Formats: sequence, C-alpha cells, structure tokens
Amino acid sequence: MSKDILVFVESVNGTARKASYELLSKANEIGANLGGKTLAVVLGRGIDAVAEALKPYADTVLVVDNDKLAEYRWDTYASALSELVKRYAPALVLGGSTVTGKDLFPRLAARFRLAVVSDATDMHYRDGKIRIKKPLYGGKILSWVECNDDSSIFVTFRPNSFAVDKADRGGEVRAEEVDIVVDTRLVTVSTEKATSKKVDLQESDFIICGGRGMNGPDGFQALEEIADLMKGRVGASRAAVDSKWREYEEQIGKSGKTVSPKLYIACGISGALHHTMGMDTSQIIVAINKDPKAPIFQCADYGIVDDMFNILPVLKEELRKVREEA
Repeated sequence: MSKDILVFVESVNGTARKASYELLSKANEIGANLGGKTLAVVLGRGIDAVAEALKPYADTVLVVDNDKLAEYRWDTYASALSELVKRYAPALVLGGSTVTGKDLFPRLAARFRLAVVSDATDMHYRDGKIRIKKPLYGGKILSWVECNDDSSIFVTFRPNSFAVDKADRGGEVRAEEVDIVVDTRLVTVSTEKATSKKVDLQESDFIICGGRGMNGPDGFQALEEIADLMKGRVGASRAAVDSKWREYEEQIGKSGKTVSPKLYIACGISGALHHTMGMDTSQIIVAINKDPKAPIFQCADYGIVDDMFNILPVLKEELRKVREEA
C-alpha cells in the first residue's frame, strides 16, 4: 500500500464542489506528514474544465471521462472508483458526506472489506497514525478513531469541516482507462434537477432553519429574506417537511442533510436528537424558541427565549443595516 491519499471529487454543472476543495486541502496537509501524494479523482463526461481547475490542489488529477459516467449511478461510479483504488492502493480514500458520498463510500468499503468512517469532522496525523474525529449520538460524544493496521480507510467528511488552502501544486492531469460495469437491472426512468442558483445547502456558511414553530409555510418568508441578506440558505426540520411546508431537499437531520455552517440559526425547533444530529458541528449555533426548556438550547452557543415572530423582524432590520454599512 502506498502513502498517497485519494480524494473523490464531486462536480456539479462543470464545477467541483467546495467540499471537494476542502478535502484536497486537508489531504495535502496529511500527505506532507505521511510522505505521500494527493490524488484527485474526477469521474464524469466532458470534465476537462473540472480537471484543470483542480491542478493547483493536487499532485495528480486522475480523470475517467466516459459516457457511462455522464450521470451518477452507484454501479458505474463504484466500478470506476474501485479500479482506481486497486491501481493506486492509497492509504486513505476521502469523499464528502453528501448524498452521493453516503451512497457510494459504504459500497466501496464493502467491496474491499475495509473500514469506513462516515460523517467525520476532522483528521490529524499523530504518533505515526491518522486519527479521525467523528461525532456520535447527535454530538453528545466526540470520538477519535484510528486504524490498527496498514489497510486503506474510506472516510466521508461533512462539508465545511476544513478551510480551502490553494497550494499551487501544479498537478499532472492523467487520463485513466478503466472497465466500467453497468448493472442492467438498474434503469433510470427520469431525472429531475433543481434549477436554484443558490449555494448548496450543505456548503452554505449561513443557514437559518425553521421548524414546527413556524406555524405554516408563510412563516418561512421571513427566513427567506434573512437568508438572502446573508447570502445563505433556509433549512427545515423534519416536522416542517412532513407538513409539506418545505421541500425535502431542505431537510436537516438524521434522515435529511448534515450541515456544518459557520452560523446556524434555529427558529421554532425543539431540538430533538433526530435534528441535532444533522447540525451539531455548526461553528456557532443560535436558538430562538419561546419554550425555555426546549432541548435545542442544550446545543446552542446563544439562546433567545421569545416568540420568534417578535425577534425575526428586528433581526432582519439589523442585518439590513449591517449590509448597507458594509
């Protein structure tokens, strides 16, 4: 096994996701201690521009350009990435804890019968070993895990876990030929793509999230206005999504998306474990709830005990003043 670190790069509309740049930056840091190289892997169709943009962040950019990879499917992507893992035998295989990463990485680890760590938030090199930080039980426990042997480890990290550091490595772009296996039992019936131009929810630095306390879909309008002022995104609890007030793609929690923004504001959210498991690693958490005993206050850095409909207009006005002054 080599000492290289392989990073699976996700791209959307011809652009690599911010989370992938974060992983490459961290891989460069860990690789400097291991004495290995950073290998970026790009799969898809017509991805030359993506590969070129990655050159400053990796020693080598491995490109598999194939019609079978034009759209994500677990069978084709797992087949292609498995071949590259066999070929380069990296010490670590890193990916984002996104919808794609959560689907792909457990399948890869199962193929190799190797360990997988999901939803990690940090990684260090210490005493000759790589230690990975993983929250457990909704963030109530922060565990550090490490591999006891020299086998590869598959790890997915939450977006916004690391800073992006452009190292100007001038990486080589290398076209790779692999056998891509298509599972004929799987048939894509249709594909629906969101047309929103807003930043991806999992990569947003600011999220304001509403729950059952919003009292209906109209209550989210104030959150939309605040999110626009902050160039962030609106999230929703499972209760709000189940009530059809918001779309599922905005759901944050165990059965939704995991986020780690710089600032997270929870409005009218009780703070059930199901929800906090998806946002407990946010850098700063502010909770607004009229119930002083709401569990959300236990994980918040700042709490406001009041009716949110009294607080949100004041918050919006103050943010507008700040934006105007800036």
